[in-house]
Amino acid sequence: MRGKILSYIAKEFRILLEDKRIISVSPRGKIQFNNQTLLVGDNVEILDNRIEKVYPRKNVLYRPKIANIDLGIIVMSLSQPNFSSYLLDKFLSLLNYCNIMPLIVLTKDDLMNEIDIDKIILDYKQIGIEIIVKNKNDDSKIEYIKSLLKDKVSFVIGQTGVGKSTLINTLFPSFNLKEGEYSKALNRGKHQTKEVRLLYQDGIYIADTPGFSSLELKLYKDELKDYFPFFSLIKENCYFLNCLHDKETNCKIKEAVKNNIIPLEHYQNYLKLLSELIYSHERYK
Repeated sequence: MRGKILSYIAKEFRILLEDKRIISVSPRGKIQFNNQTLLVGDNVEILDNRIEKVYPRKNVLYRPKIANIDLGIIVMSLSQPNFSSYLLDKFLSLLNYCNIMPLIVLTKDDLMNEIDIDKIILDYKQIGIEIIVKNKNDDSKIEYIKSLLKDKVSFVIGQTGVGKSTLINTLFPSFNLKEGEYSKALNRGKHQTKEVRLLYQDGIYIADTPGFSSLELKLYKDELKDYFPFFSLIKENCYFLNCLHDKETNCKIKEAVKNNIIPLEHYQNYLKLLSELIYSHERYK
C-alpha cells in the first residue's frame, strides 16, 4: 500500500496510508544499504509493515529537510523581528530554485512602526505573488488561506518568532502546536519546533518547520540570476549571455532598475545575495 512519511525519529517512520490510517514502520535493509535517505514528505510503498520502495521526488528542500512540496508559505513579521525584504527575496529565490509556488503571510501588523504595507504588497503583486496580512485579532482570512492549501503539500518557513506555529494553530486548532515567544533580549525567537513534521487534516498536508535566524542559499553566483524573483519582470536578454547584472555593460536588468521597472530596493537585495555566493568553478578550490 502507498503512503506518505509524516515524521520520523531515529529509524521509526510515521506513515499516512491511502486509507488514512497512520502506522509506524521501519525501512527494509536494502533501502538503508543503498544509502537512500528518507525524508518527510516522501511517497513510499509499504509491504509487510516495512518501507519497501521510495517513489521519485518532484523536489527536495534540505533546510528544512522535506520532499514533494507544492506550496511554500513564507511567514514574515512586520515587527519583532522586523520585516526584511532582503530575507523575503532570499526565501523566494530558494522556492524558485526548488520549483515551489510561494504564498507570503505577513504577521504582527499591530506592532509595526512606520512600515508601508501597501508598497510591500504592490512590489510582490507585480511579480505575481500573493500576500496576505494576518491580523492577530482578525481571523477572517483563515478560510481563504485554507482554500489555498486544499489538496496540496505545503510547508511553513520563516525566522524564529514570526508566528509560524501560531498560524498553523489558527488554521487547525486540533494540532495544538507549541508557540514560540519572541525574545527581545536576544533579538530572536525561542525555538519551539525542533523537527520537521507533516500534519494532515481534511485533504491538507502542512509542515511545521524549525525556525532559524539565517538561511544559506545552495546556489552559485552563476545561478542566482535565474531564480531571483524580480528579474521575471524583464524578458529581454542582456548583451552578454553570462551577465550577472552587476558590473557588466549593456545590462537589461540595470537598465530596468534605472527606469524604475525593477525596484531599486530589490536589486540591492540581489547584489547583497550575489556577494554571499561563490562561482561554480570555485567549488573545488
